Amino acid sequence: MRILIAFLLFLPITAFAQEFTTTLSADLTGDGLRDHVELTQNSETLDADLNIWVRQTNGDLKLRANAPSVVWVGGIGQKPELSVTAHGSLQVHSMNDSIGRNRWHQTLTLAWRNKAFVMAGYTYDSYDTLDLDLSIGCDVNLLNGKGERLTGANHDIKTNFRTQSRGGPIDDWNGEAPKECDLGN
Repeated sequence: MRILIAFLLFLPITAFAQEFTTTLSADLTGDGLRDHVELTQNSETLDADLNIWVRQTNGDLKLRANAPSVVWVGGIGQKPELSVTAHGSLQVHSMNDSIGRNRWHQTLTLAWRNKAFVMAGYTYDSYDTLDLDLSIGCDVNLLNGKGERLTGANHDIKTNFRTQSRGGPIDDWNGEAPKECDLGN
Protein backbone atom coordinates (compact mmCIF):
# COMPACT_ATOMS: atom_id res chain seq x y z
CA MET A 1 0.00 0.00 0.00
CA ARG A 2 2.83 2.44 0.85
CA ILE A 3 4.39 1.80 -2.54
CA LEU A 4 1.09 2.62 -4.27
CA ILE A 5 0.74 5.88 -2.30
CA ALA A 6 4.34 6.84 -3.06
CA PHE A 7 3.73 6.12 -6.76
CA LEU A 8 0.54 8.23 -6.82
CA LEU A 9 2.30 11.13 -5.10
CA PHE A 10 5.17 10.94 -7.60
CA LEU A 11 2.90 10.74 -10.67
CA PRO A 12 1.96 14.46 -10.93
CA ILE A 13 5.61 15.52 -10.57
CA THR A 14 6.72 13.30 -13.45
CA ALA A 15 4.02 14.76 -15.70
CA PHE A 16 5.66 18.17 -15.34
CA ALA A 17 9.20 16.82 -15.60
CA GLN A 18 8.81 15.89 -19.29
CA GLU A 19 10.71 18.20 -21.57
CA PHE A 20 8.75 20.48 -23.86
CA THR A 21 9.78 22.18 -27.11
CA THR A 22 7.74 23.74 -29.90
CA THR A 23 9.00 25.56 -32.97
CA LEU A 24 7.65 27.76 -35.73
CA SER A 25 9.09 29.10 -38.98
CA ALA A 26 7.58 32.21 -40.56
CA ASP A 27 8.52 35.61 -41.93
CA LEU A 28 8.40 37.72 -38.76
CA THR A 29 10.45 40.67 -40.03
CA GLY A 30 8.60 41.38 -43.30
CA ASP A 31 11.62 40.72 -45.52
CA GLY A 32 10.24 37.60 -47.22
CA LEU A 33 12.65 35.24 -45.42
CA ARG A 34 11.51 32.54 -42.98
CA ASP A 35 12.69 33.23 -39.45
CA HIS A 36 12.77 30.56 -36.72
CA VAL A 37 11.19 30.55 -33.24
CA GLU A 38 11.75 28.02 -30.49
CA LEU A 39 9.97 27.74 -27.16
CA THR A 40 11.78 25.26 -24.88
CA GLN A 41 11.12 24.27 -21.29
CA ASN A 42 13.76 25.62 -18.94
CA SER A 43 15.45 22.66 -17.22
CA GLU A 44 15.31 24.42 -13.83
CA THR A 45 11.74 25.77 -13.85
CA LEU A 46 8.25 24.96 -15.10
CA ASP A 47 8.59 27.85 -17.56
CA ALA A 48 9.65 28.02 -21.19
CA ASP A 49 12.45 30.08 -22.70
CA LEU A 50 11.79 31.87 -26.01
CA ASN A 51 14.45 32.18 -28.70
CA ILE A 52 13.92 33.93 -32.04
CA TRP A 53 16.38 33.70 -34.92
CA VAL A 54 16.15 36.04 -37.92
CA ARG A 55 17.21 34.68 -41.28
CA GLN A 56 19.92 36.73 -42.96
CA THR A 57 20.04 37.29 -46.73
CA ASN A 58 22.89 34.75 -46.96
CA GLY A 59 20.62 32.10 -45.39
CA ASP A 60 22.23 32.10 -41.94
CA LEU A 61 20.11 32.49 -38.81
CA LYS A 62 21.05 35.17 -36.25
CA LEU A 63 19.70 35.03 -32.68
CA ARG A 64 17.72 38.26 -32.16
CA ALA A 65 15.74 37.50 -29.00
CA ASN A 66 16.39 35.36 -25.95
CA ALA A 67 13.71 35.62 -23.27
CA PRO A 68 14.13 33.22 -20.35
CA SER A 69 11.07 31.88 -18.50
CA VAL A 70 8.65 33.83 -20.69
CA VAL A 71 5.60 31.55 -20.16
CA TRP A 72 4.45 28.71 -17.92
CA VAL A 73 4.56 25.12 -19.20
CA GLY A 74 1.67 23.03 -17.92
CA GLY A 75 0.96 19.33 -18.19
CA ILE A 76 -0.70 17.45 -21.01
CA GLY A 77 -3.11 19.68 -22.91
CA GLN A 78 -1.65 22.82 -21.35
CA LYS A 79 1.54 23.26 -23.33
CA PRO A 80 2.31 26.72 -24.73
CA GLU A 81 1.69 27.32 -28.43
CA LEU A 82 3.12 29.62 -31.09
CA SER A 83 1.20 31.30 -33.91
CA VAL A 84 1.52 34.20 -36.34
CA THR A 85 -1.12 36.89 -36.87
CA ALA A 86 -2.29 38.06 -40.29
CA HIS A 87 0.03 41.08 -39.85
CA GLY A 88 3.07 38.86 -39.24
CA SER A 89 3.33 39.31 -35.47
CA LEU A 90 4.34 36.34 -33.33
CA GLN A 91 1.94 35.18 -30.62
CA VAL A 92 2.95 33.06 -27.64
CA HIS A 93 -0.04 31.38 -25.99
CA SER A 94 -0.01 29.79 -22.54
CA MET A 95 -2.83 28.43 -20.44
CA ASN A 96 -4.11 26.57 -17.41
CA ASP A 97 -7.25 24.66 -18.36
CA SER A 98 -7.36 22.03 -15.65
CA ILE A 99 -5.41 22.72 -12.44
CA GLY A 100 -7.19 24.32 -9.49
CA ARG A 101 -10.23 26.52 -9.73
CA ASN A 102 -8.55 29.45 -11.55
CA ARG A 103 -8.43 28.72 -15.29
CA TRP A 104 -6.66 31.18 -17.57
CA HIS A 105 -5.30 31.89 -21.05
CA GLN A 106 -2.53 34.38 -21.80
CA THR A 107 -1.30 35.64 -25.17
CA LEU A 108 1.86 37.67 -25.69
CA THR A 109 1.99 39.39 -29.08
CA LEU A 110 5.46 40.27 -30.35
CA ALA A 111 6.20 42.60 -33.24
CA TRP A 112 9.40 43.39 -35.14
CA ARG A 113 10.12 47.08 -34.48
CA ASN A 114 13.43 48.94 -34.90
CA LYS A 115 15.32 45.66 -35.46
CA ALA A 116 14.06 44.08 -32.22
CA PHE A 117 11.16 41.88 -31.13
CA VAL A 118 9.03 43.95 -28.76
CA MET A 119 5.96 43.23 -26.68
CA ALA A 120 3.19 44.67 -28.84
CA GLY A 121 0.23 43.23 -26.97
CA TYR A 122 -0.83 41.46 -23.82
CA THR A 123 -4.09 39.52 -23.54
CA TYR A 124 -5.28 37.62 -20.49
CA ASP A 125 -8.55 35.91 -19.68
CA SER A 126 -9.41 33.95 -16.54
CA TYR A 127 -12.37 32.54 -14.71
CA ASP A 128 -12.99 30.91 -11.37
CA THR A 129 -14.71 27.54 -11.79
CA LEU A 130 -16.61 28.02 -8.52
CA ASP A 131 -17.51 31.72 -8.84
CA LEU A 132 -17.95 32.95 -12.41
CA ASP A 133 -18.36 36.54 -11.17
CA LEU A 134 -14.61 36.48 -10.50
CA SER A 135 -13.82 36.35 -14.23
CA ILE A 136 -11.27 38.85 -15.53
CA GLY A 137 -10.15 39.73 -19.01
CA CYS A 138 -7.55 42.24 -20.12
CA ASP A 139 -6.40 43.21 -23.59
CA VAL A 140 -3.67 45.83 -24.00
CA ASN A 141 -2.00 47.27 -27.07
CA LEU A 142 1.45 48.05 -25.69
CA LEU A 143 2.44 50.06 -28.76
CA ASN A 144 -0.26 52.72 -28.35
CA GLY A 145 -1.07 52.24 -24.63
CA LYS A 146 -4.80 51.54 -25.09
CA GLY A 147 -6.40 48.72 -23.15
CA GLU A 148 -9.61 47.33 -21.80
CA ARG A 149 -10.40 45.35 -18.68
CA LEU A 150 -13.43 43.06 -18.59
CA THR A 151 -15.06 41.68 -15.45
CA GLY A 152 -18.26 39.91 -14.48
CA ALA A 153 -19.53 36.44 -15.29
CA ASN A 154 -20.03 37.31 -18.96
CA HIS A 155 -17.31 39.94 -19.15
CA ASP A 156 -20.17 42.40 -19.28
CA ILE A 157 -18.40 45.13 -17.28
CA LYS A 158 -15.90 46.88 -19.54
CA THR A 159 -13.38 49.50 -18.44
CA ASN A 160 -11.18 51.25 -21.01
CA PHE A 161 -7.82 52.57 -19.87
CA ARG A 162 -4.52 53.98 -21.05
CA THR A 163 -1.32 52.51 -19.69
CA GLN A 164 2.15 53.92 -19.30
CA SER A 165 3.51 50.39 -19.89
CA ARG A 166 5.05 50.18 -23.31
CA GLY A 167 6.28 47.34 -25.46
CA GLY A 168 9.96 46.98 -24.78
CA PRO A 169 12.13 44.15 -26.06
CA ILE A 170 10.79 40.69 -25.16
CA ASP A 171 14.22 39.91 -23.69
CA ASP A 172 13.47 42.48 -20.95
CA TRP A 173 9.89 41.41 -20.13
CA ASN A 174 9.47 40.69 -16.41
CA GLY A 175 6.43 38.43 -16.83
CA GLU A 176 3.97 40.85 -15.27
CA ALA A 177 0.80 42.21 -16.80
CA PRO A 178 0.34 45.98 -17.03
CA LYS A 179 -0.84 47.15 -13.59
CA GLU A 180 -4.08 48.53 -15.08
CA CYS A 181 -5.17 44.95 -15.81
CA ASP A 182 -5.46 44.48 -12.01
CA LEU A 183 -5.42 40.69 -12.26
CA GLY A 184 -5.26 40.30 -8.49
CA ASN A 185 -2.00 38.31 -8.57
